[in-house]
Amino acid sequence: MVIYTRKPAAMGISIVPMLDILTILLIFFIVHTEFKRQVSVLDITLPQTHNIAGEKGDKNQILLEVADDGTLALDGNIITLDKLSAAVHELRNTHPDTKVQVSAARGASMGRFIQIMDILTAAGLPVDEVPVRIDYQSAP
Repeated sequence: MVIYTRKPAAMGISIVPMLDILTILLIFFIVHTEFKRQVSVLDITLPQTHNIAGEKGDKNQILLEVADDGTLALDGNIITLDKLSAAVHELRNTHPDTKVQVSAARGASMGRFIQIMDILTAAGLPVDEVPVRIDYQSAP
């Protein structure tokens, strides 16, 4: 008489509970992921001063002014954006120790400002060495 005996079960790792845990973790991370938010939520107006006088610049600094309408003036002379690169190259060749300071009016376009900084960088002026001042006392 043959008596049936069960073979011992093979030891192994059940994959179904692991898949359940991975699914739960995936849902958790999807729900808690921060999606791209709007950078600026508040409308912030910066404080203005009327009684604090500014300091005179260094003699070795040339002022590049940007008006509300995008007009440029380099050291008191009106210049176009096309001629700015050549003027800065000439300035760097004649006076290598001269630095450029940008002074922008309150209503100046950020796009124009980026174009100017790109031209100055292409002319060999490192961006971190170009001081920028925004004139808040100009008319809005």
